[in-house]
Amino acid sequence: MTPPYVVPARPAVLPGYLDIATRRRIAGWAQAGESGEPASLQVLDNGRLIARVIANQNRPDLQQAGFGDGRLGFDLLIPAPLSAHERHIIQVRREADGTELIGSPVVLETTGTFDEDLRELLRQVAGGAQANPERENILSFLAQIADDLLTDHARADGGQEQHDHYRRLARRHGPEIDIKPRAQRALLVDERLPVAGHDAGSQALLSHARALQALGYEVSLVAADDLSPPADARHALQAEGFTIWRAPHYASVEEILRRQSGAFDLVYLHRIGTAARYLSLARHHQPAATLLYSVADLHHLRIAGQAEIEKRPELYALSRRTRLEECTAAWQADAVLTHSPAEAAWLRQAVPQARVACVPWAIRKRDHTPDFAARRHIAFIGNYRHAPNLDAALWFARDVLPDLRVQNPELELLLVGPYLPPHLHWPEGVRVLGHVADLETSVFDHVRLTIAPLRYGAGIKGKVLESLMAGIPCVMTPVAAEGLDLPPSLTALVAEDAASQSARISALYADPDACRSLGQAAQAHVAATFSADHTQAALRKAILTARQPR
Repeated sequence: MTPPYVVPARPAVLPGYLDIATRRRIAGWAQAGESGEPASLQVLDNGRLIARVIANQNRPDLQQAGFGDGRLGFDLLIPAPLSAHERHIIQVRREADGTELIGSPVVLETTGTFDEDLRELLRQVAGGAQANPERENILSFLAQIADDLLTDHARADGGQEQHDHYRRLARRHGPEIDIKPRAQRALLVDERLPVAGHDAGSQALLSHARALQALGYEVSLVAADDLSPPADARHALQAEGFTIWRAPHYASVEEILRRQSGAFDLVYLHRIGTAARYLSLARHHQPAATLLYSVADLHHLRIAGQAEIEKRPELYALSRRTRLEECTAAWQADAVLTHSPAEAAWLRQAVPQARVACVPWAIRKRDHTPDFAARRHIAFIGNYRHAPNLDAALWFARDVLPDLRVQNPELELLLVGPYLPPHLHWPEGVRVLGHVADLETSVFDHVRLTIAPLRYGAGIKGKVLESLMAGIPCVMTPVAAEGLDLPPSLTALVAEDAASQSARISALYADPDACRSLGQAAQAHVAATFSADHTQAALRKAILTARQPR
């Protein structure tokens, strides 16, 4: 008789557990063997023995659970943390019989992240320094690591590896190799990031940035005075495909130019503040780049006008110093850009060696025809952090508006735009709107005309252009009309002193048909020059001229 088959008993798995397995720490517990001796354990990484450990540490939780005196734990700190760039299979097994603990193996996947293990290790090393020489040694090491990381980050930002690879292939095989080189790269520098609708300088810079994109450039922007710009401003620009250089990756414009040395094909410096600071640095770190200095407006002319109006001798001195800076920048740059034909003529006379280009900016034409008969009120639009605008608003409210309201008591002056000082008191008939998100629906759909009573200033005035392009006539001083080259049909919009301003505004305000015809003529005149196509063509011509040998 065949004895019944007996299934052999499986060896009992003694209690034990792998609680923690990271790149720098292995911990758990294992019950002692039959002899009562603490378990001896092997720790393996990808099948390779990396450590032996005895499970004899006190674990009160195990004692409470009924495992003897609880001295069954182990906690191993790995002296050299396991690489984050490799996949690790961690096993913990009893040395006596090779039985793995429950929870083993643990797989640690490859990661490029700066995870908490690495952070904690650095904190411990830095926190353990007891004397300044030791701290200096740690700081020196970390500074070198940070510098290497920032350099690698900048080279990746600038596409330097790809560019260098293409150049090596071109030298070896000739320029006809079947590899597409990287797109041309343009760096635009201003004091702050441009914000649509805030000021003419922002509108112009955004327009030129878009034109450079249309010309095939990868465009990046940096705010020299604010390397941590507001998130909303940054996100709005990134949504248009612009790259924004900022902290913590870069601490200054100089660092961008230095770390991305030779990576830019064009450097565009907006306003004299950035041109004076960075023209020489850009020439040094970007020797092959085309350097453009965009004046926005000639600041020294505006400052001189302010000095005359306010009778401030210190502003005359500032105007002379600014004039020297502007002329020097125009001479140093490969080309100097201005929006105003009047300023272009001044620059050509003052700096004959400079390559001066008159490049407008694009303003969207409005197709809607205003119904002037149903409208009331007038508006002044400006950024009141800009001194000429605040002076104009105060002067008009004091010297012109009272006479206008005698003739038209229902008339109100709307002050539109950001940064109007809140402590100012305005006479009856002034309504402060502040910044509005949409000029068309908030202002241009409601006013009969706009005003630009500037007593000093320079360059082309952005809000004048926007009003005219919307088909809304703008009564302006000769200063505000500078650079517009108004035809004879529009000269009726220009009035210099308070009396002529009052008379011209009253006449137009009483004649909706005249407002309509002047608005249409103004819109046609501005649309002929300030379009995206015209801006792109003028900028392209300026760049080509700048690249020609002197």
